[in-house]
Amino acid sequence: MDTLIGPVPDDWQTRQLGECCDVQPGPSGTTLSSSAYVIGGVPVVKAGDIGPEGILSSVSVDEETAKRLRPRYELCSGDILFVRIGRTTRHATVTERQERWLLGGSCIRIRAKQDISAEYIACYLTHPAVQEWLAEHTQRGVLPTLNGRKIRAMPLVLPPAAVQLSITEVARAIDTKIRAHKDVIQATQALRGLLIPQMLAGNPVLTEASVSRDA
Repeated sequence: MDTLIGPVPDDWQTRQLGECCDVQPGPSGTTLSSSAYVIGGVPVVKAGDIGPEGILSSVSVDEETAKRLRPRYELCSGDILFVRIGRTTRHATVTERQERWLLGGSCIRIRAKQDISAEYIACYLTHPAVQEWLAEHTQRGVLPTLNGRKIRAMPLVLPPAAVQLSITEVARAIDTKIRAHKDVIQATQALRGLLIPQMLAGNPVLTEASVSRDA
C-alpha cells in the first residue's frame, strides 16, 4: 500500500490525524493577551519554548487566568505540541514535568485517543516525508503559520499495535543512548575547560592516558 511515507504492508491503515487525535489550537489573543503574563505563575508554552531538548516555559499567568483557560488549554503528559507560528515543523512531547501547564496561542496541542499510541505518533512526525508535508502545508508570510484544519487533515499511517510498540521501544532506546552520549560530551567539555587553563598556567601536564582514564 502506498502512503505519505512510502509503501507499507497491506494490513496497515491510513487515516487522518484528526480521526485519531484531538487537535486543539492555542487560545487567541483576545482569550489570552500578553498583559495577562505574570512572574512565577502557571507556565504557558509558546512556540519559542519548543525545541530539540523538549519543552520549556518563558512566561506564566496567574491562577485566576489559568482557571479560566482550563481544561480546554491544559496540558497532560503525552500531549504533542506543534509550533503554530514560526518553525512549524518543530514539535515536542509533554512530560510529567509539564503536567497542568497551559497551551500558548502560538502552539497547537495534539492529544491521542485511547486506542492510539502517542509515542508512535511522535515518532511518525519525525519522518522526513511528514516533515516535508508540514512544510508544504504551512501558510507563507512574514510569520509562517500552520492551522488546526491542516493538522487534522494530515495523513497518519497506523501499523498494528504490536508494530507501534516495537517502533516506540527502539526510539526510546536510541533516545536514551543519545542522552548518555550528550552527558559524556558535556563532562568532557567541562574537563577540557578545567585542564587547559591549568596547563597554560604552567602546572604539570597530564599524560594523554591519564586524561582518557579520568574522562
